[in-house]
Amino acid sequence: MKATARIRKTRFGAYEVDLRSGEVYKHGIRLKLQDQPFQILALLLERPGDVVTREELRHKLWPADTFVDFDTGLNSAIKKLRDALSDSAEEPRYIETLPRRGYRFIAHVENDDLPAPVPKEKRLTTVPAPGPKPELSNKRRFMVAVGVAALLIVAALVAWRVFFPRPALTGSDIILLASFVNKTGDPIFDNSLDKPLEVKLTESPFLSLLSEADVASTLRMMRRNPDERVTQELGVEICNRRGLKALVVPEIAAIGSTYVITLDAIDAHSRKPIARQEAEANNKDQVVAALGKAGSQLRKQLGESLGSLQKFDAPLELATTSSLEALQAYSSGLALYRSGKRAQAIAFFERAVELDPQFCSAYGQLGRAQHSIGQSQEARASFARAFELKDRRLTQEENFQTTALYYSAITGNLEKEATVVLLYRQIYPRSVDAANLLGISYATRGKTEEALQEFQWAIAHSPAPMSASSSNAAQALIILGRFDDAKKLLDEWRKQGSFTPFQMTLRYRIAFLEHDTATMDRLASETSGEDAPWVHLQMHMAFLRGDVATVRSLSDALISRQRKASHMENVATELAYHADAEAYLGNYGLARKLCAQADEAGNTGSLGLFKCSHALGQAGDTSSAEALAAKLNELVPEDTFQQKVLLPVVHSTIQRARGNPRAAADLLSAVTQFPNVVVFYNRALAYAVVGDQTKAAADFEAVISHPGWPDWEPFEPLSQLGLARVYAKQGESEKSRKAYDDFFATWKDADPGIPILRQAKAEYTKLTTPAGVGSRSASHE
Repeated sequence: MKATARIRKTRFGAYEVDLRSGEVYKHGIRLKLQDQPFQILALLLERPGDVVTREELRHKLWPADTFVDFDTGLNSAIKKLRDALSDSAEEPRYIETLPRRGYRFIAHVENDDLPAPVPKEKRLTTVPAPGPKPELSNKRRFMVAVGVAALLIVAALVAWRVFFPRPALTGSDIILLASFVNKTGDPIFDNSLDKPLEVKLTESPFLSLLSEADVASTLRMMRRNPDERVTQELGVEICNRRGLKALVVPEIAAIGSTYVITLDAIDAHSRKPIARQEAEANNKDQVVAALGKAGSQLRKQLGESLGSLQKFDAPLELATTSSLEALQAYSSGLALYRSGKRAQAIAFFERAVELDPQFCSAYGQLGRAQHSIGQSQEARASFARAFELKDRRLTQEENFQTTALYYSAITGNLEKEATVVLLYRQIYPRSVDAANLLGISYATRGKTEEALQEFQWAIAHSPAPMSASSSNAAQALIILGRFDDAKKLLDEWRKQGSFTPFQMTLRYRIAFLEHDTATMDRLASETSGEDAPWVHLQMHMAFLRGDVATVRSLSDALISRQRKASHMENVATELAYHADAEAYLGNYGLARKLCAQADEAGNTGSLGLFKCSHALGQAGDTSSAEALAAKLNELVPEDTFQQKVLLPVVHSTIQRARGNPRAAADLLSAVTQFPNVVVFYNRALAYAVVGDQTKAAADFEAVISHPGWPDWEPFEPLSQLGLARVYAKQGESEKSRKAYDDFFATWKDADPGIPILRQAKAEYTKLTTPAGVGSRSASHE
C-alpha cells in the first residue's frame, strides 16, 4: 500500500497560502508575490505569534557567501510583502515589527493538511476477443452522431449558464439607489450609511447611479418634495419615469446584538429581484466594513468583472471610516461645504478627524474648507496629512482627488496635477469632482475656455448643488468678460445656498463694473468684513481710487486679527502683501520697513516671499530681493506658476533696477499663457525700459481692457499711467494726454502725496506746456 502525500495550506483573514507551491490567494484570487517576500511569509507562518529575528531571515534569504546590503534588501522584501497583504507597519493587522529585533505574525492562522490525489492502480482484466459485429447502416451512424453532437451542445450551454451567468447589468446601465431603511431603531443609522454605500457602488467605473440632482428634479415633476426619502415603491416609479433598469434597496436590521445588512437589486419593470447580498456585523464598529463587503459582492452579481473588482475594491472602513460618529460629522460638514457654508463646515470636519485620526477624506475636505476662507497654513497641513494616508485609506477615486489636491496645493506642480486629473476624468467620466478638478487644472494653466466647459458639465451633472463648481464657472466667465452670464450663475446659486467669501467678491466685482451701487451696498452689509478675500478686494478697490489711507487701515486690521489668532505665517504674508502695494505706489521706504516686519514675523510662505522680493526689487534693494527669491526658489522647486511666472517677474524687476533692460524683457517675453495682470504689467515695464514701446503699449492696453482678470483693480490706474508714458516716448502727444487724463480721472480723489501721482503731474505739465512757457496746468491739482 502506498503512503499518502500531504500538501500544507495556511489561512489567515481573507488569504490562503499554499506553502508547497509558493502561491498566495486572496478570496480565491492568486496574488503576485516574489520569492523573497514569500519565503519571509512562510517563515512567519510556521511560527505564528513568535518573533522571527532579522538574523534568522538573513540566513533564510541570503547564503553566508552572498554579498548584499542586508538591511536594505530585507526592508524592501518586507515592504513588498506588506503591500501584497494590504498591511501597514504603523497599524499592523498581520506583520508586527519589533525594532532592531525582527518580526512577528500576529493574526489568527488556520492550518489544513489536505491529502493530495492518490494515484489509482490499474487492474488488468481479460478482455474477450471481439466477435463478428453487424454493420451499421450509414444512415444510422449519421443519426447517432447528430444526437451525440446535440447532447454535447446542450451540455455546453448548460455549463456556460452555470459557470458564466449572464450579467444582470452592463456598464451602460444607470441604477437608482434608494434611501437606507433603518429597522434598528437606533438613530445613528438614519443618515450615516447612504454615503458609504454610494462610495462602494460607484468606486468602480462599471456602475453609474442616478444623481441626487436628477432624483430631485424627477420628484418635482411628480409634484413631490425633492428632499423626500426614496422608498422602494417611490424608487420603482422614478426608475420607470427615467427609463432605468434597476433599483438597489439597502436595509439594516438588528437581531440581538448582531446587525444584518441587506442589499436588494430589483428589476424596475418586473419588480423581480435580480441580485441580493447580506452581511452581518457583530457590533456597530463592524457595520461599515460589513456594508463594504456586501457592496463588493453586489457589484460582482450585477456584472462587474473580476479584474475591475480587484482594481477598484478598497475595504470600505479604510476608504471612509469605521466610526459611525465620524461619518455623521463628515456628512454634516460636507452638506454645509457644498451649500457654501465653508467656515461652519470646518468644525464638523475637525470633529471627524478627531474621532478617527486616520479618516483621510475628512482631512482632504478640511483642507478645502480651510483654503476657501484663507487659512492657507492650516489647509496645507490638512492636505499633507491626507496625502500621507491616501495609499492605505482611500478608494481609487478618492486617491485621485487627494493626489491632485496635493500637487496643486502643496507642491504646485501643475504638470503632475494635469496628468492625474486627466487620468481621473478618463477612468471616471461620470465624476463631478473629476470634471471640477480638471477645470481647475485648465484654469491655472490659462486654458479658460476649456476650464469653463468642465465647470459647466460639473454643474449640470452634480448630485447636489455645489458652490465650488458655480464659483469656478463664474470666475471663468468673468475672466472671459462674460459678466452677464457670471451674474446670472451667481444669482441662481444664491437662491440655493449661501455665498462663500470668494463668491461674494466675484459678485461684488461684477456690481462694481456695472456701477450697481445698490448691489454693492447690499453685499457689503451681508459680510462680516473680516474674511481675507473680502478685505483684499476692498484693498484693491481702495488702491483703484488712490485711497492709500483705506489700504493701510484695512491691512492693519487684517494683520491684527491674524496676529491675535497666532497665525504668524499669515501675519508675515499680509505684511508682504501691503509692502508690494506700497512699492507700486512708489513708497519704497515704507515697503522696505514692512518687509523687515514680515521677516521678523517669520516670512517663510511662498506668497509672502514673492511679494517682498518683488517689493524690494522695485525699491532698488536688489541684493535683499535676490536673497528672498533664492529662498522662494528653494521652497517651491516644483511649483509651475512660481517657477514659470512669479520668479521671472521678480528677476525681471531686479534686472530693471540694475540697469539691464534687455535681460529684464527677455525674462518675461515668453510668459504668455497666463491671463495675469502681474505678468502683463511687469512685462510692459520691461519692454518700455528696453525701448520696445509698441509691445509695452500692447501689454498695458491688455490689462486695461480685461477688467475681469483676477486682481485687476490696482493695475488699471498703473497701466493707464504706463500707457501715457509709452505714448509720450513714441511722440504720440494726443494719445499720451488722453491716457494721462484717464489716469487722473481714475485717481481724481487720490491721496495727493502718492509719489507716482506727484511724478505723473510733473510729467503732464511738461507734456502740455509749450516750450519756453513756465506755467503749469491747473486741471489736475
